[in-house]
Amino acid sequence: MPARKPETDPILKKMEITTQNPEETLILGEKLGKTLQSGDILLLYGDLGAGKTTLTQGICYGLGLARKEYIRSPTFTLINEYKGKGPIYHIDLYRVDTLEEIENLGLEEVLFGEGVSIVEWAEKLQTSAYGKSVGLEEHPHITVKITYTHENKRSFAIEPVNMTDRASPLFSLQ
Repeated sequence: MPARKPETDPILKKMEITTQNPEETLILGEKLGKTLQSGDILLLYGDLGAGKTTLTQGICYGLGLARKEYIRSPTFTLINEYKGKGPIYHIDLYRVDTLEEIENLGLEEVLFGEGVSIVEWAEKLQTSAYGKSVGLEEHPHITVKITYTHENKRSFAIEPVNMTDRASPLFSLQ
């Protein structure tokens, strides 16, 4: 079972969790997915092989997607849509190089719609040198920073941002 670090903020504004293998990462994702609501946005940060897609698989299962469904990173299609309890949008920005390309994808409709959006390579959404962004700075979202610490071991820093209108989605991960 994923372990919480003792230094985790007691009011759970931020949680740090370490998983020992892909199965634990899947369980972590599933637990996180069960806490999510329609309209939630998850921004995943991490290097290649960090575990973003494995975490996303678990999140999708937690959102009600059948385990028989194959979840793959949409590296070439850019957006995959799955049907759980509601729409799930799995977005991969690895192959996108500019904010203009992101704007041309029409992500605002997906990100700010009714489904749950999970964005891999979220750093590409950050404000560009031209001062433009997709508008996430003030919008409620959850950041998940994944660090590859060993062959199978991963560290996850999960933080709700601007989510003041409801209880933190992290409580059930205790």
